[in-house]
Amino acid sequence: MEYVPAAMLWLLTLVRIRTALDRERAPVLRATFFAALACTLFIPAVYNAADPILGGRNHVGLALVIAIMVSFWQFHTATVLAAISGQVRRRHHLVRGRLALALAGTCVVAGFFSSRVDVTNQNLPLAYGSQPGMQVFLWMGSAFIIWVCADAALTCFRFLPRMRSRTFKSGFGCFAAGCIFMALALGNRLLLGMLEASPAYGNPWLGVLNWSFAILETLAVILVSIGLVLPRFRESLGLLRRNIRSRWLMVLMTPVWRRSSTQRKYLLRNRWTPLLDPVARRVTGHLQRRVVEVRDAQLRGLTLLPRDRVLVNQAEQLLQGH
Repeated sequence: MEYVPAAMLWLLTLVRIRTALDRERAPVLRATFFAALACTLFIPAVYNAADPILGGRNHVGLALVIAIMVSFWQFHTATVLAAISGQVRRRHHLVRGRLALALAGTCVVAGFFSSRVDVTNQNLPLAYGSQPGMQVFLWMGSAFIIWVCADAALTCFRFLPRMRSRTFKSGFGCFAAGCIFMALALGNRLLLGMLEASPAYGNPWLGVLNWSFAILETLAVILVSIGLVLPRFRESLGLLRRNIRSRWLMVLMTPVWRRSSTQRKYLLRNRWTPLLDPVARRVTGHLQRRVVEVRDAQLRGLTLLPRDRVLVNQAEQLLQGH
């Protein structure tokens, strides 16, 4: 079960890597990257293999928690940028997120290094939770993530009524639900730690909390991933349809383009090379050049057949975004 969230997040990171230089969309990429890194380090085999490389004192556990916190901070940033348009209000929310990360991160690092965690253990807070430093480490990290989840979910739900697109509404709704499930998963861990530290160690709820954590975490990752993909799905589908239609129109326009080119001694490009335009990369530019050449030949006396006239009109409408 631990591999599912990590695999989904790495896939989502690869899908969004082209947004790395986009100021508005890059926070989501950074968030998915750090979340994927954290989920990967949380896998027992990876944790136990990586910790000796860093000294064998659970430094991987510290890196894991810091990665989770940075990931949720970036998710918070992405939510604010997407949902809040007012510059003053947006800046206020972003500054609040940075201050919360700085405060919680300082407490987490201080709590970790003030504790004795000499033996590698993936469930670091549960294994050493009786130490005061580990209490600070656990509660401050969890409190920050729960706050981010609650604030992001609240922001999404406030923004939903103003959205017209069903795709965007579904995406924001899934993202908000994923944040709620992640908060529940962290609450699960906190409750499990308190029960294991209590004298009644044989509490029947321990088993339920243990197996439900993986389910809650997986649901959170799946819902957040769906929420991030859905808003772009409709746009990507529209671009794909436009691309296919542009290529097909170029194929259909080839006869009239050839007729127009035989009546001229010059062309914008070589007469035979454009035959490969339907499979070229910059399809919109090639289609536009083909329409320009046909229209220019029409001005010089070329008579278009009814079918050719319809094709050229359709190509012009497609280029205009209709």
